[in-house]
Amino acid sequence: MIRTLNMAELQHKESAERAHCPGCGAALELAELERIVLCRYCGTESRIVRRLRVLEPDLPDGPPPKPPIDPSKDYNSWGTEALVWGILNGSELAEQIAMAKALDQWPHVNETMGRLLPHYVAFMLTAHPDLDKAMCGIVGKLICSDKLKLRNLAIRAGQRYGFAHPGSRGLLFALSLGDAGTVKLLLEIAEWASQHGYADYAKEALIGVRTAVGRERDYRHLCNQILIDRIPLVHGQVADWLINHVRLEFDVGYRQHREQVLELLDDMVSERPDLVEPLAKALRPCRNAEDLEQWRTRVRQVTRLRTPEARKAALETMGQPPNDMTPEATQLAVSELAPLLRHEALADVAAEVFAKLLWVGAGVPAPMQAFVDAAGDTLHKRIRAAYDLRTRR
Repeated sequence: MIRTLNMAELQHKESAERAHCPGCGAALELAELERIVLCRYCGTESRIVRRLRVLEPDLPDGPPPKPPIDPSKDYNSWGTEALVWGILNGSELAEQIAMAKALDQWPHVNETMGRLLPHYVAFMLTAHPDLDKAMCGIVGKLICSDKLKLRNLAIRAGQRYGFAHPGSRGLLFALSLGDAGTVKLLLEIAEWASQHGYADYAKEALIGVRTAVGRERDYRHLCNQILIDRIPLVHGQVADWLINHVRLEFDVGYRQHREQVLELLDDMVSERPDLVEPLAKALRPCRNAEDLEQWRTRVRQVTRLRTPEARKAALETMGQPPNDMTPEATQLAVSELAPLLRHEALADVAAEVFAKLLWVGAGVPAPMQAFVDAAGDTLHKRIRAAYDLRTRR
């Protein structure tokens, strides 16, 4: 039997993307010139009156959940579909919250919940804040699922409904549990919110970014690369947050992103001069090299950088040479950094590095002694003072 959609009360427009099936309520895909549409879920045929079509918002895929079979309020005994139906169609906030808490259990992380997730998350956008908070638990569990399909369904829901205002704070929190997998998405939501003037929503998304990065164990460096790459592309609230994040990462002991930040600073001298000083300040809490190889990397990078601003930042954050410095490593530093002592803007910071090299080992390292002897009266005064102190003159 063909049913005609009752759309007479809707405002007239020429085109539409979606309509609801009168049989089960699922979203129908409307072809531009198609008059009869078959529901892919319940099989109901519907005649679409072209002159009554309306441009509808993007609606959830799949049929809506069915009502619970068990009318009791022992929500812990209800199935996944029954709980979702009760939450989406309930009228008592306390009962809806109780159902959401019952749904927030690992047995409900299943294919049924994945199928109903678009309806569920769409409802969160306009739910009472207390209900939104309770509903996000199961979404977070899907994000954390070992099953890649369920995890991806939750991320897709975030991609679809995260760009909304006032939106769902619960959804942002659930996405923050996704580790590296949701960092980029949360950052994009923050950028969108900031561009549209939704500062509070952008702040919530950025808190989610920090939570996701903090939870990541194996790919924290990748998270930082993603965030650092975005710095030149953003402004205002998001740019300030990203630069502060860089500083905080150095402040708690992470060093892996130092090279990338210096390369970014090098590029920003010509592209975004306003970012040079903030990036240099963010670098300053960077701690000493973890080992000799990392120290060598720091030395080599100084000469690869093109601008004095980036080289100065690199020298200022070289840190103390490792205790296990070899003569070869000391010679590398002397050879690579000595030319910088002739650069007016870099001489003083380069001299600080040389002064530290004098204190490696039991006495003055041989490469440093040779350098001092060769420099003679032209030796930088900072290096001379350190050398005299080291040799107790």
